[in-house]
Amino acid sequence: MSYIFSKVKGTTSVFTVIGCPIKHSFSPVIHNTMAGITGRDFIYTAMEVQPDCIQGAIKGAYCLGIKGINVTVPHKVAVMDLLCDIDKRARVIGAVNTLKYTEDGYVGYNTDVIGVGYAIKNKGYGIKDKTVLLLGAGGAANACAVMACDEGCKELIIANRTVDKAKRLAKSLSSYYDCEIKAIAISDINAIEKCNLVINATTVGFGDKIGLSPIENKSFYKTKGVEFVFDAIYTPWETQLLKDAKEAGVETLNGFSMLVYQAVAAEEIWFDEKYDKEIQEKLCQELSKYFKENC
Repeated sequence: MSYIFSKVKGTTSVFTVIGCPIKHSFSPVIHNTMAGITGRDFIYTAMEVQPDCIQGAIKGAYCLGIKGINVTVPHKVAVMDLLCDIDKRARVIGAVNTLKYTEDGYVGYNTDVIGVGYAIKNKGYGIKDKTVLLLGAGGAANACAVMACDEGCKELIIANRTVDKAKRLAKSLSSYYDCEIKAIAISDINAIEKCNLVINATTVGFGDKIGLSPIENKSFYKTKGVEFVFDAIYTPWETQLLKDAKEAGVETLNGFSMLVYQAVAAEEIWFDEKYDKEIQEKLCQELSKYFKENC
């Protein structure tokens, strides 16, 4: 790995991720690796912040001049009331994961939207005018839904175990976007006519659900015209969903690149500079080796 701490000095900028718990976070690995690749003078840490301490933590971080903060559970919603401004995408999603230091306070963004968009586009797949089947209606699904709408999908079908939750997300998105948005039970996905892109934002395939797929019908991919399957899960590296899709001849992608690209997007916000594809690819190469060895 490329992170370098020997050159830390008084002018070194500090960035951090806050959450509770936080020991599991890979953000320090990602961002410190990025510092090594780009040569930027910063270090990145992880800080556990209890829910009842979030207000004091944000105020203290600002007073200490911490230039950027990533936010993870359980603070993504609670922190919104402590910011001087919030990006439109984050408002639509109803959660932030990135804070940028400004003269007036911290501004909130959601880079999960950008991350999943980067991940899919960098694989050469375009979402414009496509029908997207989104599995799930939680936090990760919200970001994926906004991304699909931002990219100009023709139709978004939100399938969730609890239909009411899918309907609430569909109704919220319809206030901002003109594309056709439907909500169905995940058990009814075999009844849809077609879908070009499948996005899994459920936990099926992860943890105690390893080996399971949210799409049990293996003929689904061919009968529905599926072209691409994205799974937000990256441990295991290849879920059962991706295995089944690959066997059906469909292009697949796991959530690792989303994780990396949302971090890239955060740095682009912090430093007001776009990272070229060469830097992004180098970061993915270094980190993929690390993740495969340590996850």
